[in-house]
Amino acid sequence: MKCKTCYGLIRPDCDYNQGRCPHRKPMIEIHPQDPGKRHFYVSLVKSVLRIGAGTSLIMVGFPEAGTLLIVAEVLGIVEELV
Repeated sequence: MKCKTCYGLIRPDCDYNQGRCPHRKPMIEIHPQDPGKRHFYVSLVKSVLRIGAGTSLIMVGFPEAGTLLIVAEVLGIVEELV
C-alpha cells in the first residue's frame, strides 16, 4: 500500500501524526531553547514581589486571596527549580 500524500510505501511501523505525512521531513524543526539564568532570576524577582503582594492582602483583610496568591507563587518557584 502506498501513502496518498507522498506515494511512499506504507509500512506497519509508519506513524501518521496530526495529518502529516510520516515519510517527509518537517518543513521546520523546533529545537527547545534553554531560557538560561537570566530568566530564572527575573522569575524569582517576580515571585518575591507577588509574595509581598499576597502578604499585604493578608494584612489589609483579605486572608484567603493573599494565602492563595502566596501558595501559587511558591508552586511557581518549585516549578522553576524542578
